[in-house]
Amino acid sequence: MTAGWMSMSIFTEPVLSACIVLYNSGMMVLHAVQSFQESDIDLELHVVDNCPRGTLGMHLQWQCPGVQYFPQRKDLGYSGGHNFVLPNLRSQYHLLCHPDVTFDEHVLSNMVAYMEHNKDCVILTPKVLDKDGKVVPQPRRTPCFKYLLGHALRRYPGPFKSWDDEYTLADADIRTPTSVETASGCFLLIRTHALHQLKGLDPKFFLTHGESDLSRRALEMGSIVYHPDMVVTHDKQQKSRNLPEIMKRLSEGIRFLNLWGWGSRT
Repeated sequence: MTAGWMSMSIFTEPVLSACIVLYNSGMMVLHAVQSFQESDIDLELHVVDNCPRGTLGMHLQWQCPGVQYFPQRKDLGYSGGHNFVLPNLRSQYHLLCHPDVTFDEHVLSNMVAYMEHNKDCVILTPKVLDKDGKVVPQPRRTPCFKYLLGHALRRYPGPFKSWDDEYTLADADIRTPTSVETASGCFLLIRTHALHQLKGLDPKFFLTHGESDLSRRALEMGSIVYHPDMVVTHDKQQKSRNLPEIMKRLSEGIRFLNLWGWGSRT
């Protein structure tokens, strides 16, 4: 057994659990799983596959026998996929992770150690790099109409780039751990008791804004901290989106704004 997997003893409550939700993710998830496998902390890893096809499930179970793999008969979405494992979580901390994220062996133990020493922190979010080592700006303020518009149109002339910079705290000094309003869903560490108390993610946010809604509710329980010394790599693949997906994302953005407000909180 490698350091990353713990035995599934019914008498053992793991410090850390994690979940990766798949949808046509391809074999890249094997790299993410390898990062967990090589971590210097014991954990339970759940993989929820919203679109099982081909030999991926067989590869996961053959190459990584410690992984708990859950193929689904229908697409549960991002939020529903993560909620699927919630009833069985017994850990102290739980990680939501995208299938295209990798990290070094010390990241998880360092993140857990930080939360152990900072009891007010309910969610911890890391610095995210792309595959070329460049920082990927992540939303760090609660989404509002101005920020979502700025993020979507940030490459066009006008005020959009400045709105997006405000949204991601691009011009702020965040070289030390900093309290933020929202965490990236690509790598989000939360106290499991808080996730249970919040009843997981809202399944109405099927594709997007599930992590923003979770963050907004979690702020009532404690702080969300961005930690620049915790670093992960997100090898995000640019995918063309069809009209139904675009409309679904737009609908969920409007749902979020109707729920939490269209204007900036700052």
